[in-house]
Amino acid sequence: MDEHELRDIAEAAFKRHFGSVEVVRINVKPGFGCDDEPVVDINIIYGGPFEQLNGDGLLRVIREVHSGMDAHEGHDFGWPLLHFISKSDIGRRDPATV
Repeated sequence: MDEHELRDIAEAAFKRHFGSVEVVRINVKPGFGCDDEPVVDINIIYGGPFEQLNGDGLLRVIREVHSGMDAHEGHDFGWPLLHFISKSDIGRRDPATV
């Protein structure tokens, strides 16, 4: 599994639960957590206000991403940390840098 495949898994899960919400960009950033364990930050940047999302849908997206990663044995990304960021929250910054 590479970053592109992980991005595809996250986008498909998000669209399945929030189909009417525009996905602006999904950034995947592998790194390390506070215990030096591997983690991967998945930033889903979407158009519109946060109110468009609901807790149940967010939990389902997180579960689907975890399940999608588990289905690809041998990935070395570590634990996925999903962040849902509204385009309005980043202002004029380039979504690729978030």
